[in-house]
Amino acid sequence: MKEKKVTIKDVAALAGVSISSVSRYLADPKSIQPLAAYNIKNAIRELQYEPNSFAQNLKRGKSNVIGVVVPHMEYFFGRVCAVVSDYFFERKYVTFICETDSDGPKERFYIQELLNQKAAGIIVAPSGQNTAYLQSVTKNYKKMIAIDRLEEIGCDIVLENHRENAYRLLKWLLKNKPCDQILMLFGWKDSYGTRMSLSGSTQALEEEEKPEEKILRVYTSRKSEEVLEALDRFVQRVKKDERPLIVAFGSDILEYVVMGLHQRYPDWIGFTDVGGFAQAGTSDKLGIECSMIIKNPHAVGITAAEVLYQKILGEKEEAAPKIYTVKVQEQF
Repeated sequence: MKEKKVTIKDVAALAGVSISSVSRYLADPKSIQPLAAYNIKNAIRELQYEPNSFAQNLKRGKSNVIGVVVPHMEYFFGRVCAVVSDYFFERKYVTFICETDSDGPKERFYIQELLNQKAAGIIVAPSGQNTAYLQSVTKNYKKMIAIDRLEEIGCDIVLENHRENAYRLLKWLLKNKPCDQILMLFGWKDSYGTRMSLSGSTQALEEEEKPEEKILRVYTSRKSEEVLEALDRFVQRVKKDERPLIVAFGSDILEYVVMGLHQRYPDWIGFTDVGGFAQAGTSDKLGIECSMIIKNPHAVGITAAEVLYQKILGEKEEAAPKIYTVKVQEQF
């Protein structure tokens, strides 16, 4: 038979006090008379009563919950979430991580639920599908930080400069690695990172006057099979005596490229130049020489957490939203 859940009413009855006295004790034990506090404490221990923290949060209008809303938990965002979770754990907060799959309605649902639960703060990598909604939220809710997306939703933003990073990487490659054919691999077509990487790389190509017919751009949705298919197409395009260049705008995409070269086209290793975005330590496991921008999810996570914590404590003055750009490492 299922045990009956102990309620605050049961505690009050055993302690011989009112329900409101128990509520005040749970909020602040020093707020009621010592004898009543002693009886309530013993009743809680005897009944093994566990307070409903969510109900208490709703009543107090605050909580120790931090929400992190991200499109997925792979690579960059997984490490950001780990850093944020550790940071707030040390400060006695619990972190709820919500994975949206870049789905707009899903993102909005998670954020609204976090607001309903009186979350102490929210860190979000916005999908770009809920801009108006998020702008309405940040008019009153000042404990939100955006990451990895330069989207004007009315709050501080912490990010890497994808456009500048893509520009610098490709500009260096074009100047130092002469090539005749270029394969450029992006992630999801409509993602913020792809748009920015496309913009920066396009500027570099135009400045170096690379003809469009020598460039193959592929949106891979960050899937290994699509990367390998693009690699097959590119190999067919490259003519004898032409020098190829492959650039992957995503650490997972870069790894898929190298995997494809090792498995399908080992004779291309040393013949083609490869570059891209990567995580720290990626170069140690690739097995070939690559020119890379080393992404810094740790810096994004810790900066976002620190800025949010200052807001939670009320130590950060309300001002116009600020953009925090973290540094990346170049490995050319």
